[in-house]
Amino acid sequence: MTTPGRRGGAGASARQVAEAARTAERTAQHRRAKVTLPLTAACAVVVGVAAAVATVWQLGLLAAFTVAAYGILQTYRRADNSWAKGAAGEVATARLLAPLARRGYAVLHDRAIPGSRANLDHLVVGPAGVAYVDTKAWRSTRSKIRVEGGTLRYGRYDQTRALQTVCWEAGQAARQLGVEVRPIVAVHGATVPGPRGRIEVQGVMVVSAKKLPKLLQNLAPQPGWSADRITAVEALAERRLPPHGS
Repeated sequence: MTTPGRRGGAGASARQVAEAARTAERTAQHRRAKVTLPLTAACAVVVGVAAAVATVWQLGLLAAFTVAAYGILQTYRRADNSWAKGAAGEVATARLLAPLARRGYAVLHDRAIPGSRANLDHLVVGPAGVAYVDTKAWRSTRSKIRVEGGTLRYGRYDQTRALQTVCWEAGQAARQLGVEVRPIVAVHGATVPGPRGRIEVQGVMVVSAKKLPKLLQNLAPQPGWSADRITAVEALAERRLPPHGS
């Protein structure tokens, strides 16, 4: 069984923020273009004429085109959008979790936390109980995940606050569902240290996203978590943790 979230599915809320940021960026770019593009055109003409006089007209044309292209690319260069990356990561996690539905798990994506602007990336209900999965798209080729003195770091950044947030979100889900909720972070991109691609830090299991389905399936079944209870908890989550933005 699976519940994909009726308003957009996995990553929907992050995608909405990313689209809003991109719209604002385009508006700012168009405003700047009113100044930068005429200047770019003027520079292209000057450089092109100078190059043509000094060499041949073909090189002058090429120089003018190069200056114009550079100016346009700089004006409309897209900024790095972490929300778009986050949304893509959540969609990728949802794909990894989809096969669990055929094994009797309930999987819900992008759920709202009542009384908060926060959202739950993924909830998985199965024989081992309920797990909350937070997706991290840590794709930098230069940054590594490591644990120093009990502190999780991604590159030079301390992830203590991020883990505390994951624990808080799992706690909010537990409060709404009346059951314990296990916090998990699924990482796309960066290599998670450890012989099995997972580590536990500050009460949170951090795992390579590709290894997430196997991790969930290998959790020890808990007494009382029958198919009927899984269905009942899924229905409760539908009522108390609605799709984000609904």
